[in-house]
Amino acid sequence: MDVSLLRAEDYASADRAQRLLAGSFGCSPTLFRQMRSWQDFVVGVEAGFDTTWIWEYHSGLSCRDWLDEALPLLTPTLRALCQPVIERWDARYLAATGLIKPQGPQTSRSPTQGRWWHDRFPLLIDHDEEIPLPLSWSPEPRSHTE
Repeated sequence: MDVSLLRAEDYASADRAQRLLAGSFGCSPTLFRQMRSWQDFVVGVEAGFDTTWIWEYHSGLSCRDWLDEALPLLTPTLRALCQPVIERWDARYLAATGLIKPQGPQTSRSPTQGRWWHDRFPLLIDHDEEIPLPLSWSPEPRSHTE
């Protein structure tokens, strides 16, 4: 990302997004920190998700949620710089994950509905056999030891 193209109003839009989203996310990370968090999360999924943290998996996706809400708040210039980077990491995440099969009828609107990244699970895992995998992770991911 060539930040030399950015002007004061671009940085101001990132600061504004950071302030506006702080309340709903309970934290105040920067745009670039959240982009790095998404990258780090995807790299971790590609390397094999450690199922010791299985119940934190969807919490780890909050950085992508934040980016989804922040992008419309950015200037067109900053959005044009960020969007391709996010899309590259999205593509890698798609390649490293499988689609979760819905469990029963979907009767209520979930806060993650429309956020496709929540509808996926890691295909490669570092799995402790004593920790049950969610039933929706089907077919079962392959383990590092396979």
